[in-house]
Amino acid sequence: MAQVLTMQQIADLAGVRRPVVSTWRRRFAGKPTAFPEPVDPAALLFDAHQVGRWLEETGRGKNREAGADAVLYSTLVDTVADRLADTSALLLLHALAGVPLSGSDPAELLMLLAQADAESVLPLADAAAALEESELVAQVDALVEAGVTATRVFARLVRRQETVDPRLGAETLTAEGDGLAVSVLTAVTEDSERLLAPWGPGGLRLVVRAVEGGNAGGRPRIVVPEGVTDPVELLLWRYLVSLGCQLETPRPDAAVLTVGQWAAAGVDGAEEFFDELDRVVIGVGAGSAALVLGPAPLLVDRLPDPAPRRRVLGVGSGGYLAPLRYVARLPAGMCRFGGRRRLALWALGHPVGSGDERRFTTYGEHSAHALDAGECRAVGHDVAAALRGGGARRSHAFLRSAHRVTGSLLPREALAVPLSDELVEDGGDALARLWERRDASAPDLFEGVEVEAAGSATDRSVPWAAATTGPDRPARVITGVRIPPAVWAAGAGGIGVIGPEEVRGEAPVGSRTVDLVALVEGAPRSRLTEPGDVVFVTTTTPTGPAAIIDSEGGNVVQAPARILRCLAPSGGGRRILPETAVRDICASRGSDPRAWRLRTVVVDSVGPWRTVAARAARRRARLERELAALDAVTTELSDGLAAGTLRIMQNN
Repeated sequence: MAQVLTMQQIADLAGVRRPVVSTWRRRFAGKPTAFPEPVDPAALLFDAHQVGRWLEETGRGKNREAGADAVLYSTLVDTVADRLADTSALLLLHALAGVPLSGSDPAELLMLLAQADAESVLPLADAAAALEESELVAQVDALVEAGVTATRVFARLVRRQETVDPRLGAETLTAEGDGLAVSVLTAVTEDSERLLAPWGPGGLRLVVRAVEGGNAGGRPRIVVPEGVTDPVELLLWRYLVSLGCQLETPRPDAAVLTVGQWAAAGVDGAEEFFDELDRVVIGVGAGSAALVLGPAPLLVDRLPDPAPRRRVLGVGSGGYLAPLRYVARLPAGMCRFGGRRRLALWALGHPVGSGDERRFTTYGEHSAHALDAGECRAVGHDVAAALRGGGARRSHAFLRSAHRVTGSLLPREALAVPLSDELVEDGGDALARLWERRDASAPDLFEGVEVEAAGSATDRSVPWAAATTGPDRPARVITGVRIPPAVWAAGAGGIGVIGPEEVRGEAPVGSRTVDLVALVEGAPRSRLTEPGDVVFVTTTTPTGPAAIIDSEGGNVVQAPARILRCLAPSGGGRRILPETAVRDICASRGSDPRAWRLRTVVVDSVGPWRTVAARAARRRARLERELAALDAVTTELSDGLAAGTLRIMQNN
């Protein structure tokens, strides 16, 4: 059978854009490495095997397995996709049997299907009918032989449908979007054992993406609805079975994680969207949860008619409020074919804990941030912690998030609110976390020091410019100096150097020194640090800004590092602590200090705080000495045993 490629299919095979293929044809024409001639010049169709060999021999493109993969990208895939239901049936049988279907005993294949408990998505009668299509069976065998496994062919068919099927394409996310969604689904799945239940036009695809990457557990258990007949849905369900998923029928008493995606919904379809969402929210019982990925204009922004969303959230329903535990706006550009369509995330579930505990909703603001893999994992763990509620909310460090009392958040016209507004974490939450940390470390740290709750959290930070300029500034910035080569050549001395390497932890403080006399002669404007100075760098690196505290002082700071010196306030009741300044700088994502903010504390709290900090430092030093001694004991013992100078025995 002829297996040919179009120009676009060649580009897909090679992992390049289509114009690159035209360039290859033109650039290599008439040379020994000329691009293969089309077998059908009118339609520009090329022999798949010839193109695959050319890509491998010349090293062009990004697919080093192009020769083996060529058939997977050929028009043969389009041919079998015209009969998608029968093709996916045969692929599932191939995945279960692990051998070519041609020549296999149909009875044995049907027995394997029955043993796999997959009749809910592939009835035996449909499988038997597909096996009678000998030509299609041969085509599927050829594809599986080229793809090595049936699951790879399944994956290729799914990717193809995402580009040719408008319904599936509208729900297809970019790689970044899939990364975030899968991270959230993985974290929530690992946090609690629940059946997965896909919902909405994109929920099934999202579950497929999670299982594809091996991120949804060993053998996920997934609830399959009754009467699935749509060929594209059957393709996805049968693909899940081939990946090892266990399909189960709905049970009223089962703990379920509903995974919903409705990315393509618009404001004009708000009524239908919220009707569907209402059914999901009602079904979230004890032990169950729901993840909803949908348009930000519907989930979090202000709506022209807020009534449908208010109905789903239970606003004005006489006391009931939807168990919305987490809500976040997400970055633009997460939809593959949706331009700058912006999505949002809801997580619903009943928190673990006493029934009289105040219900909180965590709001995360990620719309202005490019979420890398680390941040995607952090958001996933944020959602899992918010669903647990109670102590998990108090002990977990949330990314760009704040907790709000659910009853005060849900009635708002817009659920997207600035993080600096109305932070509802009160002193009781902070005090409870503090006592948990104290009890787990050293109860005597607070001897003679009293700590009490002081009300709700408020933002008392100041912009960088206000903190470092003006007559009443709480801090000043001192620039580092360029150390001339002559100073380094003068030899080591007693003055330590703190530069970017020391600030970023790439070199210990004190490992580089210069002679003081040579420093004064070579850099007369140099200033030495004082104890407690913050030394920081702002240069853009993968790790972002960094800062450390010079607790000893007496060091010279090498540019581009700079000093932030916290000053005693000349007026007012608040000041900047070096310790909080370090955390604020390290938490800043931009390299421009003008966008940074520094938190302040009450002046009267500084003395007691330093008492506790000094005790903690002494205890840490003692523990570090003990740990070093323990390491030395085990090292000495193992060396002695190995050398034969020591013998060890068990005392009875």
